[in-house]
Amino acid sequence: MDVLLAIITLFGLYGLVTVGMAVTFAATRVVNLAQGDLVMVGAYTAAVVTGPAFGWRVTLALVGAAPLLVLIERLLLRRPLSDPLATMLVTWGVGMALRQVAELQFTSTARSVKPPIAGTVTVLTAPYPAYRLVCGLVAVAVIGLVLLAAYRTGWGLTLRAVADNPTMAALLGIDPRRLRTIAFVLGGLLAVLAGALYSPLLAVTPTMGFGLLVPVFFGLLFSRPGALATAAAAALLIAALSVLLRVWMSDVLAEVLFYLIIVAIAALRSRPWIRRYSSWLTRVRVPARAS
Repeated sequence: MDVLLAIITLFGLYGLVTVGMAVTFAATRVVNLAQGDLVMVGAYTAAVVTGPAFGWRVTLALVGAAPLLVLIERLLLRRPLSDPLATMLVTWGVGMALRQVAELQFTSTARSVKPPIAGTVTVLTAPYPAYRLVCGLVAVAVIGLVLLAAYRTGWGLTLRAVADNPTMAALLGIDPRRLRTIAFVLGGLLAVLAGALYSPLLAVTPTMGFGLLVPVFFGLLFSRPGALATAAAAALLIAALSVLLRVWMSDVLAEVLFYLIIVAIAALRSRPWIRRYSSWLTRVRVPARAS
């Protein structure tokens, strides 16, 4: 049970950041390499603003980050959208700037945030830290709400239409620029929420988001544009792999093997016969749903 709860908790962190990156990529085709650094922004907001209650600090992090995300999208990402490499370099530069500002302002010394809920709870005879459980459940609930909005609302239909065929979506009257802004802000806010929500469980440093970038990027790699449920499933698999490896072996060996497995899966996925097999599975499933 401890392992299952740990997977849920880690999935909440990976899932928020991965689904946020997937939302951004679906509407803008921007691989936001500053996503991990937005986690850091949320975590530092929760660590530095100590007066209000923890819930208000999380809210403040979201409210304060929204205008910043709008400025980044409108000032830096509007022109280079046609060049994927340019957008990646722009977001990488934004992430570096955020890290440098945090280091200048707060130094590189790690900070800690006191959990708003202390103690442990018993889940099927297994004791587990109360805030870890609450944090994981809240994150999973937010991921569920985002997926519900993506697949059961008009906004989600519009997002998936733009992801599948942006030219046709524009001809049908969808404002792509407005949708890009909304998607970029929403994707970034999910990362900020992850940082603020998980700040009591992490060491808050200027480089804390960089470590999240690799598993989150691979979670995006295993999905396709607009398939937010697939991105969430990939985040769950990556979280499960990370937790299970740390249960079976030392942390150092687990981390090395984790990256080797992820890279091997990514390399296999790029093989032509794997892509043909995936396409065949898709064609088989479509008639089954129709019947």
